[in-house]
Amino acid sequence: MIQMGQLFADRYQVKKEVGRGGMANVYQGEDSFIDNRKVAIKVLRPNFENDSIAIARFQREAFSMAELSHPNIVSITDVGESDNQQYIVMEYVDGPTLKQYIKEHAPLSNEEAINIATEILSAMQMAHGHGIIHRDLKPQNILMTANGTAKVTDFGIAKALSDTSLTQTNTMFGSVHYLSPEQARGANATMQSDIYAIGVILYELLTGEIPFDGDSAVAIALKHFQENIPSIIAKNKNVPQALENVVIKATAKKPEDRYENVAAMMADLATSTSLDRANEPKLVFKQDKDATKPMPKNLIDTSDTNQLIKPKQEEAKAEKPEENKADETAKKKGKKGLIIGIIATLLLIAGVAGAWIGLTPNNVNVPNVQNLSLSEAESKIKAAGLQVGTVTEETNSQIAEGNVVRTNPSAGSSTRKGSRVTIYKSAGNNIKLDNYVGRQYQDVVNDLLNKGILTSQINKVLVQSNKDAGEVTKQDPGSGSFFDPSGDGQITLTVSQGKMVNIPNYLSDGGLGTMQLDTLKQLLVKAGIPNSNIVTQETTNTQGASANNIVYRITTADSSSILQNGAEVDPTNQFIIYYLGTYQAPQQTSESTTAESSPQSSPATGNGGHSAQADQQNSQSTTAQSSSSK
Repeated sequence: MIQMGQLFADRYQVKKEVGRGGMANVYQGEDSFIDNRKVAIKVLRPNFENDSIAIARFQREAFSMAELSHPNIVSITDVGESDNQQYIVMEYVDGPTLKQYIKEHAPLSNEEAINIATEILSAMQMAHGHGIIHRDLKPQNILMTANGTAKVTDFGIAKALSDTSLTQTNTMFGSVHYLSPEQARGANATMQSDIYAIGVILYELLTGEIPFDGDSAVAIALKHFQENIPSIIAKNKNVPQALENVVIKATAKKPEDRYENVAAMMADLATSTSLDRANEPKLVFKQDKDATKPMPKNLIDTSDTNQLIKPKQEEAKAEKPEENKADETAKKKGKKGLIIGIIATLLLIAGVAGAWIGLTPNNVNVPNVQNLSLSEAESKIKAAGLQVGTVTEETNSQIAEGNVVRTNPSAGSSTRKGSRVTIYKSAGNNIKLDNYVGRQYQDVVNDLLNKGILTSQINKVLVQSNKDAGEVTKQDPGSGSFFDPSGDGQITLTVSQGKMVNIPNYLSDGGLGTMQLDTLKQLLVKAGIPNSNIVTQETTNTQGASANNIVYRITTADSSSILQNGAEVDPTNQFIIYYLGTYQAPQQTSESTTAESSPQSSPATGNGGHSAQADQQNSQSTTAQSSSSK
């Protein structure tokens, strides 16, 4: 039993328990050998200590993960046994699971959802390359670091393609919400099964919901191979059809309709928000009517899983006459022989056809052109009897800019002579620009700064349009282009000023104030200027109570421009409203009473405002106050 504070395996100081699973518990600890570095210690639960199958599965997780060194896979640092307890030590990820992250932030923006899905796909490309299928991909098995990097973990039920032990069972491993149709039927998992799970995860990232749910595991499993995945766009209008199509293809009912591999899904996902695919139609697969036909309701009670394994005892009890049994046995043998004969014939035909296809001179192998220059790669592809198709750039820090990263079809694969080969060449460490049109300018700036682009490299151009103020209406370079942050290039963002606003008539023809502060502010806000963009400045009122709170001047935020009646202004700017404060009569003496009551000393305020002379005096008073405050 693990105790908090104990020194486990003579090395790891156990701090606290951070998780419990079906087979193991996970603890946070510190590695006393390496500067007390934080680690995660996964220990097989005591009730499995004598279970050879559980131990084998636990050890296989360690061996599977130890083979995989990738920035999006939780790394293994130690494996062993201490006091008859099997354990794995992993890097400690101080962050939530992707499931928790989705609950807090969903639905995620298209860009963030694509980035997370791409990181998961990149991790599984490494795993599949080592012959390892995860089989249990779900947001609960993906951890998010403090900087937003996704890391796949829990390869406990992963299997090596070459491994035949502990895999040939009908047990449904993994969470049923992310289970592929073939796994739900009890078939073995494949790479396409992992792709299906990633498609479901991407659906959840974009909508905040799982596509299929039900009262029982069986009910959910039935939906996975009977129902089409619900529309993402119906739940999130910001998702383009091309991006929804990626999810549709990844979650196709038939494995052969899904992506051939995770690299193909990554490539499709990378261009799913580009303007080139803006008018892409919805992807629809023709389903096998028999495969998608709902099961009769009286066949399975979805609330009771026992019916899936319950033997038909009633049929076993039914006795038949001996002569009927003999006839039935003969019929069964005849049918069995016929079926075996048909299968053998089909296998023979398939084998001959496969051999003929493999030997036909019309098929050629795609050459390996990785790391070659574009011209060298094109020459080698043409020499192999193939045509060069589209050339696409993608970021890659491992291969020099301009050299080839990969091809589609991939190197070594067999394809018909004369087929087109898509080339993906490296854009180096250049930054791939997203589609910023329709987003708020400040959000775009923050995104660019986070990618390493300098403020001086962002150029803002304001235009009037019918779009909301602050919305980006155009970008140059466009979406999908690559930008070198170390160069002297510029990213120009055209930003809408929104609809211009006219200043209300707050002055008389003689330049006298006619409107009170509260009334003018209400009119400005109603016209479209946010209340937060309005600053007020009070001036001493020497004109009398009739001039209380009268506005006599409106200027721009820097006071460089005095705005007259009807002036057209950008509502996103700030404005200063100058107004007279509440009049306070000066204390009078007997000597000054007569003089102040004289008509000659009373200022003319026409229309409840103040005279031009008073306006000048107030301006001087304001200047004096500003100077003294400094």
